[in-house]
Amino acid sequence: MELIHKIKEFNLKTYFTVGHSRSIKAKKNILASVLIKGISVLTSFVLVPLTINYLTPVNYGIWLTLYSIISWFGLLDIGLGNGLRNKFAESVASGDKNAARTYLSTAYAMLGLIMGTACVLFLVLNHYLNWAYILNVSEVKAIELTRVTAIIFSSFCLQLVVKLISAVFLADQKTAMSGALNTACSVLSLLVIFILIKTTQGSLVYLAITIGVINVIVPLFTGAWFYKTYYKDYAPSFKFVDFRYARKLMTVGVMFFLFQSTALIVVATDNIIITRMFGAEEVTPYNIALKYFTPITLVFTIISAPLWSAYTESYAKKDIEWIKRITGKMVRIWFLMILAVLPMILLSGFAYELWVGKEIKISIGLTCWMALYTLLASWNQIFGNFINGVGKFRVGFYISIFTAIINIPLCIVLAKYTDWGVSAIIAASCISLVPDIILMPIQYLKIIHNKATGIWDK
Repeated sequence: MELIHKIKEFNLKTYFTVGHSRSIKAKKNILASVLIKGISVLTSFVLVPLTINYLTPVNYGIWLTLYSIISWFGLLDIGLGNGLRNKFAESVASGDKNAARTYLSTAYAMLGLIMGTACVLFLVLNHYLNWAYILNVSEVKAIELTRVTAIIFSSFCLQLVVKLISAVFLADQKTAMSGALNTACSVLSLLVIFILIKTTQGSLVYLAITIGVINVIVPLFTGAWFYKTYYKDYAPSFKFVDFRYARKLMTVGVMFFLFQSTALIVVATDNIIITRMFGAEEVTPYNIALKYFTPITLVFTIISAPLWSAYTESYAKKDIEWIKRITGKMVRIWFLMILAVLPMILLSGFAYELWVGKEIKISIGLTCWMALYTLLASWNQIFGNFINGVGKFRVGFYISIFTAIINIPLCIVLAKYTDWGVSAIIAASCISLVPDIILMPIQYLKIIHNKATGIWDK
């Protein structure tokens, strides 16, 4: 009865206008993100069978594996995006517009130099790499794969630079705008792939060109518009580039770089291990099972994403009660996720067949492990957002090193000595997350109760 009474009293307008200003901002971003991410989820679900239809399941597996490999080079930003996110948020919160603009301009200059150099070096080295051997596919594809990797890497380097506008959105707690960028890219990609299906034969080269161009053009024009309007006081300029600020960006950024490195070892190597041990064709069902739980992951991310920078602000202002209240709500939401995941497991066979057809077979074991991984990763996100926001990285750094060391050997051992098939790969990732699951909440509790000392406070 009490629940019914609360529902009757609920007023949508009041919900988004009453409360702490930080909470109101987060709520508005969550609502906008739900709409934006809803479109993104629908688009990504349609993209999978459409892309498979265009490329064939084997070529789709090759495409996913190539993107996994190229994504490693995202580490070349050495954490500048996340470093900028924290430093920009701190500068704006303290009212120092010049510092915020200098951090932003310096980040663009540094990342431009790094990615420009990396692009030239890769294009030279790429001619000597045998991608057919690396991906364990026919030598007939060698020339095509060399072209595809050159296109993907070049566009990827440009993309990392122009997408710094996303770090600004996130620092300003405008997570919906950051999500809108990705959604716009996904929708345009869907339209272009549909056109490719109607006008060309399946081609990795055509797909790489179109996806690459879209992922550069959209953030480039978005950034140009926002720096002329809403963020004109912070617009990047050569006059504000000051490499003395680079050290402060790097202090925070390097820690994020190390986290990203180990995260990629856990996640991005999966496709490569599958390709080498089970064949490129097995990458497709593995990634379909992973994407099946994307709606759950996205909903949780939508709710939690605005909290990173909000935690930065609230911790700087010593508003510990707000942090406790919001984190408690996130834990309760996580338990509700379990109730959403269970029926997805039960209905997975029907859902897969409806989504990608009968040709691609996905075992219930793989689905269950993916469900568990989704829940564990989301649990870590609750406390990771807080710890990243307040800049206490040391414990997380040591955990990430341990995870990186054990993940690949564990994948190989489980793949070789069990009959789990590709399920062994995601099972290893779940096991690798256990230290995070235990230690991150402990650090959170120590910090908010002012009992963090030594490594827990660094």
